Amino acid sequence: MGRLCVSRGKENMSTELAFPEWQVPLQEAILDFQNKGRLLKIETVILARLYQLTGSGQLQEQQALTDALSTIRVLKQ
Repeated sequence: MGRLCVSRGKENMSTELAFPEWQVPLQEAILDFQNKGRLLKIETVILARLYQLTGSGQLQEQQALTDALSTIRVLKQ
C-alpha cells in the first residue's frame, strides 16, 4: 500500500507513492491547507477518480482515495 509521506523538497514528493497522479497534488494541498480553493480542487479530482474506479475491483486505490477524502474533510474544518 502506498504511503502518503510529505518531504521538504517538491522533487521528493512522489517518492514511495502508489498513486502520484493525485497523491502529489494532495500533499501540496495538505501543506497549504489554509488555501480552501486548493483543497476543493483536489477533493474534486479525488471524487472523480473514485467515481472512475467504481466497480473496477481496484480496492487498494479506492481505499487510498477514501482515506484522502477523510483527510481533506478534517482539514476543511
